[in-house]
Amino acid sequence: MRLIEAVTIQTDLDPWLSLGALSEYSGLSVRSLRAHLTDPHHPLPHYRMKEPHVIAAPSGKHRTVSGKILVRRSDFDRWMETYRYTPDLDRLVDEVVADLRR
Repeated sequence: MRLIEAVTIQTDLDPWLSLGALSEYSGLSVRSLRAHLTDPHHPLPHYRMKEPHVIAAPSGKHRTVSGKILVRRSDFDRWMETYRYTPDLDRLVDEVVADLRR
């Protein structure tokens, strides 16, 4: 008889990523990711821990402080998939459009 002492189960997690971590994962700069957060046509899904607000600095100047921004890795992967370039599909669309114009 064989006795099993321990079982280890590993799963691929779907972590929450900060913009810095997402930048490392995706290869996109944090600046580009921030721009995609507010894209009017195809915004990157994200979660903001609190609403941005304006605070007065000791110097008398005001600055906007935003909450922590997190992106779920699976949300990013799904969002990024819409940017997938498929040359054969583009060629096919061009041919159909050309046929329609005739």
